Amino acid sequence: MPSYKIITSYLEHVKSAYSLDVTIKDYSGFIYTSEDLERVIRPYLAHCSPYCMCIKETERGYQRCLAQNKPLYQKCKQRKPFFGYCPAGLCELVVPIASKTKVYGSINVSHFALEEGKGDFLRERLLKREPESRKIAARLLYQQFVRPVSMDINELQYSLALLAEFIVEIVRNANEAQQQKNPELSDESRIRAYIAEHTDDKILAQQVMSACNISRLSLKSCIENANVKNFREYVNGIRLEQSEKLLLETDKTPKEIAVSLGFKDYQHFCRLFLEKVKITPSDYQKYYKHENRPGQN
Repeated sequence: MPSYKIITSYLEHVKSAYSLDVTIKDYSGFIYTSEDLERVIRPYLAHCSPYCMCIKETERGYQRCLAQNKPLYQKCKQRKPFFGYCPAGLCELVVPIASKTKVYGSINVSHFALEEGKGDFLRERLLKREPESRKIAARLLYQQFVRPVSMDINELQYSLALLAEFIVEIVRNANEAQQQKNPELSDESRIRAYIAEHTDDKILAQQVMSACNISRLSLKSCIENANVKNFREYVNGIRLEQSEKLLLETDKTPKEIAVSLGFKDYQHFCRLFLEKVKITPSDYQKYYKHENRPGQN
C-alpha cells in the first residue's frame, strides 16, 4: 500500500499548491487491477469542483461532459501530453497513462486559462438555452475557480508524465503478480489475458499465437470450443463477456464500455450484445446492475 500512497500524495499536492482540479480517466478498467489501486484512484474519477457540478446539473452540460471521453481516449493513443478545452470552457492538460501496447487512462488537470476569452465563449455557448440565473451562477463560479496560469506548465507536465509511468508500472506489476499465482495457465487463459490487455488494438491471430506462445492448432481448438466460426468472433465473444462484467460492476455507460473494449463503434457493440445476451446493453445494466445476474436465483 505505501507505493500507492505516492499517487494520492502527489495529486493532493497538485490540487493544493496550484489550486487545480485533478481527474483520472479510466478507459480500460485498469483501476480494478488491485483493490489498493482502486481505493487510491476512485476519489479522482470525476471533476468535483463547484463549477463543474454547476455545469453537470444541466442535462446538456452532463451529456457534453460524457461525450468528451471518446475523443480524449483517441487522442491519448498518440501517447503525448496535450492541451484542450472542454465544452464548459475549462482548459485541461491531459497526460496519457499508457504503455507501448495499451492506453489505460489519462491524468487530466484543469481550472486554468491559457487563452483569454476562450473559456468565457465556450461556457456561454454551452449555457445559451439555460435560464439567466443559471448563467450568472456559472459565471461567478468560473471567475472564482478558473485562474490564469501561475505555475511552470512544462514542469507540471513532466512530473505528471512521471506519475503516469509510475501508475503503468504498478498495473504491470500487479498483473505479473496475479500471473505468478497461476503459473500453469491454460492456452485459453493466456489468450483471454492477452485480449484483455490489448483492447485498443485490432488483434490478429498471429499476434496472439506469438505473444501467448501457442500453436495455430491450439488457437483453432480454443475457437472451436467456444462454438464460434472464426477468430474475430472469438475475440468479440471474450470482449462481450468483459462488457457484461463492466456493465454490472462499474459506473461506466454502455458507450464508454464499448470504446474501452475496442469495439469499432457503439452500434456494432449493441448489435453483437443483443445477439448474444438477447437484451440491449442499456437495458441489461438498468435491470441487473443492482440485482442478481440473469439466470441466478
